[in-house]
Amino acid sequence: MTHPMRLESPQLEKKYGFFKLMSMVFLTLFIYSMYVLAYSERLNFISDIFFLGAIAFSLLNFIITKDGFKFDYSFFSLLLFVMYAMLTTFWAPSDTGVTGFISTLVQLFGFYLMIRINIQDEKDLRVVLWAIYVGTVIMCLYTVSYYGVGEIISRISVGGRIGQEINQSNGMGIYCTVLNILSLYYIMMEKKYWCLISLVLSSFVMLGAGSRKSFLLMGVALLLLFMFKSKNGIAFRFMAIAAVLIVAIYLVLEFADRESNYFLFRIAQVFEIFQDDGGTLRDDSLLTRSGMIQYGLELWSDNPVFGYGPEQYEYFYSLLHGVRRPPHSTFIQVLVGYGSIGFVLFYGIYGFVYTKLIPMLKNQRKYSILMLTLAVVFLINDIGANMLNNKYLYLFFAIYAAYITIRLDDEKGEMLNEDPYSSTEIPYQPDTHMSGAEG
Repeated sequence: MTHPMRLESPQLEKKYGFFKLMSMVFLTLFIYSMYVLAYSERLNFISDIFFLGAIAFSLLNFIITKDGFKFDYSFFSLLLFVMYAMLTTFWAPSDTGVTGFISTLVQLFGFYLMIRINIQDEKDLRVVLWAIYVGTVIMCLYTVSYYGVGEIISRISVGGRIGQEINQSNGMGIYCTVLNILSLYYIMMEKKYWCLISLVLSSFVMLGAGSRKSFLLMGVALLLLFMFKSKNGIAFRFMAIAAVLIVAIYLVLEFADRESNYFLFRIAQVFEIFQDDGGTLRDDSLLTRSGMIQYGLELWSDNPVFGYGPEQYEYFYSLLHGVRRPPHSTFIQVLVGYGSIGFVLFYGIYGFVYTKLIPMLKNQRKYSILMLTLAVVFLINDIGANMLNNKYLYLFFAIYAAYITIRLDDEKGEMLNEDPYSSTEIPYQPDTHMSGAEG
């Protein structure tokens, strides 16, 4: 029986396939460009071209084929957050940077939608994940070729950091963290042992970038991957891995010395920030950031419900210190700018994702381990990073939501996760999607 939405003409089917192909090609190229080209003043226009191409072909494919799209909680929550952010501009004390920030949020919401539209099945999901994987490998290879192995090793040994000339050191750190998580997943779950090469490469670049937070996130990710992978004895595995991490932390603190090993010294600084005795390893940058977070909490306590509006933390900070600086914490950025209302809308997305992914993990659904690990790591990363206007975060917001709603190849066409927020209509999927099954 012919599906009512099936295209009757083979020529039209080929044409519509072309639009889908081009949208995925431009999307893949744009993801590649995020890691290097987007940071170049001379070449970032190429990244913009890829983005516009991806948007155009995605919309054409969506309009013509009418591929199914589920308006789930994450979609409405993000939409309401962007709308509320616009509303807060009416009572913002300062208008500096407000228009530009709102424009960025609208573009990021469009980026989120584009990813959601393009990921219609497991094949699309694999393409996007591999684009992230390959794009980060390209960044790492370019970084090594730009600096040279010797220069990177030299900077590691004396406390220098790579990345500022071609990217951004902390951004490079989170990119490498995601690559390491993908590499570990492919090695552990799909037996792609050649991913050990990318694991070593990205770890080397991450060392050069000197992002302490990235190594802490890698420890968390490794713990989660082992825990989620285990079908039995999770408590035992947790205790064993925790013991290894405790020993590793002890060794870092024991051997941390600025002269002999600057990298261990910087890692040790992360842990001593929690001590009250003003230890010898204290890092002024960590103390400054903790002070900025404390100041943000004070601002929020004075206006806890509605917030002050976009870029207002920077405004209040400049009144005290004469320079505009972000709070280095997405949690504080959201609380100060948009109050408890904005916080619930924005971080409600994580709540939705966790409530959907945890049952999938228990049912051993494919990719659930990877998705939940990434979602936890990104939430922890928000403690010490400004991600509210970072397209990387919205890329993964879209990936989580798309994964929750799509059918996987090994599910034989049965719809999982009857989402109360979604339409009950099953979208049409091409025959080739279901391992040769008839539509």
